[in-house]
Amino acid sequence: MITWIEEEDLNENLSEYIEGILGIEVHPAVLRHLSGDSIGKRIPFPRLEKHKNYLFGIAYLPSNTENPSADFDAVIFAANHDSVVARIIEFDDEEGTSTLLWDDLKPKLSNVNSEDSTADGGEFLLNLFRETTYLLWEDAENIRTFLDEALEEEEGAEKLPIGEIGARYDLLTQKERQALLRKLNKLSPTMSIISSEMNQMKRVANESEAILGALCRDEDHYDIREDLEGHKRDLFSPELEIYLRDTWELCRTLVATLDEIEALIGEANKSIALLSDQENVYASRATAAGAALLLMPTFFVGLWGMNFDSMPELNWKFGYPLALAVMCLSIFATYRSAKKRNWL
Repeated sequence: MITWIEEEDLNENLSEYIEGILGIEVHPAVLRHLSGDSIGKRIPFPRLEKHKNYLFGIAYLPSNTENPSADFDAVIFAANHDSVVARIIEFDDEEGTSTLLWDDLKPKLSNVNSEDSTADGGEFLLNLFRETTYLLWEDAENIRTFLDEALEEEEGAEKLPIGEIGARYDLLTQKERQALLRKLNKLSPTMSIISSEMNQMKRVANESEAILGALCRDEDHYDIREDLEGHKRDLFSPELEIYLRDTWELCRTLVATLDEIEALIGEANKSIALLSDQENVYASRATAAGAALLLMPTFFVGLWGMNFDSMPELNWKFGYPLALAVMCLSIFATYRSAKKRNWL
């Protein structure tokens, strides 16, 4: 039996209320968590621990899989073989609120068959960590899609996946590099937000994977082997263990996927630094080339402006056209040399 604690249940008799459901008295710290006093703005850190005859834990689910800056909703629970009490703490602050449809999600978490020998507590744990993994997958896929499509809209920039920038950088023209840098600079604030969320997503995924792995290995500190009547009884039936291992494998794949996404973001940041450095070098070269274009004409002007008595070309019939031709040729030669070296 799964019982969800609502606001109206939070009164001075909460301890008796929970004891009436679980059939045992829970630790005062568990009561404090179930009352919601311990969550607030804390960093999401899933946990599962064995107390006397019951398991206590906190799971974190992404509150908004489409918003890169979203936080996490928390599900706090105490469970034994036949009963579970759980409370939902929804994310809500000045930056946004949870968009999870808990009215639809609660039935999925509560989908247990109390008529068979399978422990309701085991089914609830499986449902909870499976939905957590699914939502994290959805969030990760949305981030990956955003990164894959992020560079497809900038005019003048080749449609280039972020992961391929480093490999194909040398093949890009200067104009394409400039367009790519503009797009990456526009994306930089969003990627900073994503990077911040990635730390929390990886923490939740890694801890969830560790918990699922321990449950699959039947580790003593995550399992209760006797029910309230003292009978030997597995929390997870052989059939449930198959689903549990499947969820564990999915969570392990999720962890690897999050590592890949983090590497993509790192690649984008490296590309921004590389393109910015290249743009600075190009700007310095362009300045130097511009100064070089004026160097030779300035030299000739200074040369012919000297007050020597004998400068035959100054009195020559074609002296002025020659001077113009020499200066134009020097400018053209300097321009061709700079253009050949990609300085202009």
